Amino acid sequence: MTALEQGYRKLMAWYPKEHRARHEAEMITVLLAGAAPGQDRPTFRETFDLLRGGLSIRLRRAVAPGSRGHWHDAVGMAALIAPVALFLAGLIRPAGYAWRLSFDAALQTLPFALPYGLIVLLVCLRRRRAAVACAWAWTVLTTLITLQQHAGAFPEYGASWAVADVGMGALRAGVCAAMLTVAPSHGPAPLDTRRLLTWAVAVFATTVAGLQTSSASGSPLPVLVPVLVVATAAVKTLRSPVGRRAIVTLLPLVGVCFPPPGLGDLARLAALTVLSATVLTAATWLARTGETGERTRDAL
Repeated sequence: MTALEQGYRKLMAWYPKEHRARHEAEMITVLLAGAAPGQDRPTFRETFDLLRGGLSIRLRRAVAPGSRGHWHDAVGMAALIAPVALFLAGLIRPAGYAWRLSFDAALQTLPFALPYGLIVLLVCLRRRRAAVACAWAWTVLTTLITLQQHAGAFPEYGASWAVADVGMGALRAGVCAAMLTVAPSHGPAPLDTRRLLTWAVAVFATTVAGLQTSSASGSPLPVLVPVLVVATAAVKTLRSPVGRRAIVTLLPLVGVCFPPPGLGDLARLAALTVLSATVLTAATWLARTGETGERTRDAL
């Protein structure tokens, strides 16, 4: 196999598996026949055309009527994963203090995680309306608390920083509440909830242990363990059509929790707000215009 053919085959990975099985050999034959003499890698135009073709096919399949059921289940899955993730993220600080036997500090920071724990419990008990009400109430309350904390920070750090920090906190909680509100399912996500919680506990335990061990030893290697656990869960999720759509639905929450660098405070807040509104609106429309899809208990 020549280097040029290897390059074409790598680009063909952007196409769906079924499409590659039917057309890959024919497409590569045509590309090789049209290559210039001595060419050893795909040209920029060929790369662009192949990427555009693969993404176009995937996009058409993602919004096709037959895939609407997958979106129905994916939004429900994301609505459960979001409060679970925020609950575990809120537990990291108090767990770190407890690890160092600073129990007073642990008790002071613990209340900020408990509302999400209550939301998760309500979702698992199929108390959707109560979960939605709790999520929006916590969004309002956490915004007021953050505003009070930043009341004296405007002259010191600048109004734009304080406004953006308050907005990011409100957006984080608001995205979770919005996911619960628009989820078409009345109960937990259509997956093995026990398996999801097992993965969540594994990520949480390895994160706390990795952070504390890394802090004590000065080596960043222990922090790689939770990264590998998350990567393994993501790979398993990507194998399922529902899992892939759930990851897309969760992109706003990922963006808010890990803001992109290179933007100003207010520009970052505005960009993430637009992203959140766009993704959740599209996912909700796709979910509610389709019937309940195939249950995927092997998504995680």
